[in-house]
Amino acid sequence: MNIQWDAEKYTSNFSFVHKYGNSVTELIEAPEGSRVMDLGCGNGALTQEELFSLIQKKAEADERIRAAALDGSRANPGALHDEYSDFDVVLFVRDSREFTQNTGWISDYGEVLIAQFPDDWYDHPYNYGGRDPFHCLVQYADGNRIDFTIRDVSRGEEENNREPRAVLIDKDGYDWLKPVKTDEAFFIKRPGEKEYLDCVNEFRWLSLYVAKGLCRDQFNYARFHLSEGMGEMFLKMLDWKIGLSHDFRVSTGAHGKYLKKYLTEEEMARVRASFPDGETAHMWEGLEVMYDYFEELAEVVADGLGYPYDQKEAESVKKFWQERRKNETQKGG
Repeated sequence: MNIQWDAEKYTSNFSFVHKYGNSVTELIEAPEGSRVMDLGCGNGALTQEELFSLIQKKAEADERIRAAALDGSRANPGALHDEYSDFDVVLFVRDSREFTQNTGWISDYGEVLIAQFPDDWYDHPYNYGGRDPFHCLVQYADGNRIDFTIRDVSRGEEENNREPRAVLIDKDGYDWLKPVKTDEAFFIKRPGEKEYLDCVNEFRWLSLYVAKGLCRDQFNYARFHLSEGMGEMFLKMLDWKIGLSHDFRVSTGAHGKYLKKYLTEEEMARVRASFPDGETAHMWEGLEVMYDYFEELAEVVADGLGYPYDQKEAESVKKFWQERRKNETQKGG
């Protein structure tokens, strides 16, 4: 059988493969807690099912845990899954303080490589005497990454989850704990006119910062405003263009991780060229590529949504920082 490999189509074309893996693990009869190496694991579906089973078993055995759910992309059958995909697990517990004041329980799910507790940071410490939601981000040595959210069931009704969710166990039949089978929460949102205009204004304004930093040979200042400031507005406008082309019924994922799915090779090359390395000449080139591409996108989005587009200002701002570059080059020459 001669089949060309396509990672993105693996799930749809070879979804039956991991079922053979289940049969193999049953034949092995490995003791609980032992490890089995899965060679040629495909999209990691076998690992996913084994982990779900472990989470359910732990929840069933621990009376403090009243329910457990899987959120995010792993709960969305249409999302692309691979060995790098996180597991977003929500544990609904009787008293969250029993899980927040002692986090040793995270080791029940594997050998911990490193963990982070973002709710307890130096400038915003967590109130361990309270029952606010608590997040435990855990990278396990076996490669699995689980982001736990601890929620006290006494505050369960406060939750307004709209993200994809699969309920793994619900011991008490909570009426507020429901599966969510749509990924509409992740869809690109149609911008209002003010949001659109503010994005355009911020992008053009920050281009002057980048030019100033490059003229002064202030690498990090210029890099920050190009990649972080202008880059954020650029990706937002790119999202809106993609959303416009798909009736705002698609998602490009966090930080545009699925952009390739919606762009041509040429368009993706322009995106990459907008984020150059640290060479001054390359950063000037990146500024120009990003600026031109953004303005093309902005004009299309404005036309599609019926918003005003100020082409004269776009050209004037670009001419301004081009003149500054020219003057700086002449000084150096």
